[in-house]
Amino acid sequence: MIWPMPHPFDGMPGAPSRRTALRALGLAAVVVPLAACGIRLEDDAPRVPLVPTREPVPGEAFLLSLWLGSGDLAAQAASIGGAASSLPGQLGTLHQEQAGALRALLRRLGVPERVAAEAASAHQRARASATSTPSTGASAGAATPAPPADGTPGTGPERATPAALGESEATALSQEAFGGLAQVGREAAPVALAALAQRAAAAALLGKAVTWAAQTAVPAEFAAVALEDTRAAAYGLEVVAAQSRDSQRTLATTTLGTLRARAAALSDLAGDAGPPPSLGYPLPFPVTTPAAARRLAVHVLAGLRASHAAAAKDAVGEASALTSCTQWLSEAEVLGYRWRTPLQPFPGLS
Repeated sequence: MIWPMPHPFDGMPGAPSRRTALRALGLAAVVVPLAACGIRLEDDAPRVPLVPTREPVPGEAFLLSLWLGSGDLAAQAASIGGAASSLPGQLGTLHQEQAGALRALLRRLGVPERVAAEAASAHQRARASATSTPSTGASAGAATPAPPADGTPGTGPERATPAALGESEATALSQEAFGGLAQVGREAAPVALAALAQRAAAAALLGKAVTWAAQTAVPAEFAAVALEDTRAAAYGLEVVAAQSRDSQRTLATTTLGTLRARAAALSDLAGDAGPPPSLGYPLPFPVTTPAAARRLAVHVLAGLRASHAAAAKDAVGEASALTSCTQWLSEAEVLGYRWRTPLQPFPGLS
């Protein structure tokens, strides 16, 4: 374990002509396969009787916003400058990868190119309007253009700072955002949740504290699963602390404290649904040296991150559970980063 006016009736209807019957049969031959295959037509496609118009995919507006926001963040991080290995440098690369992956997801879900292009244009206009000076109309700071259809971000704002980037990362974590996340379907939910978790982790690492909603409506069974995973991770860190020295032992103790606090909170949420504490968990390999202890810490935190990311499918449609899962996943991402585990564009999935 450690790891979607009728015409008056004035007589008997006349028999249909042969041409009318053939036309009806031809239309049916077209309509039935379309309906059977679940094909969604373009929004502006000509209206054909009995042929459905395209319906937006679940959570489409939220997913479009998430894609466009990733491009904004990539541009903002890149504008800070500095080494590629710096935190802003890493985040710039991660957000660019997010933008590309989210654009591919939108295509896979069947969102038309025209819809994506219109969303990008509207986003760019809104950004330009938000950064213009009311008195003169001049730019008060370079607006961040929305990424083009391929997901590549444009030019970022001038004189960006890590603190400003942290603020931007945290802005995505609003209650409205999590309400939009609750509308996303099962296929896209893990990806969308992981993207938000990455932003929360980035905000925390940049010194911007994230305020999370109270976890009072999380289903007990959902919390119970996270509780067991967290207890297993805490046990692993107990072993790590015992086999570490100096600064590594200090880091292990700090990580263990965070995991124990999370386990206590999850136990309260799970209530009677929570499993009793285990006396121990099997280790993936012998841990008798500080080097092996470090390997175990990285292994355990990667497993915790993956388990929280996988839980997103069980939280589909539940805003409270999705919000909480995002928080848990972001915390695991931060803990892993402290152990020099590279940040991921979609923690636990990539």
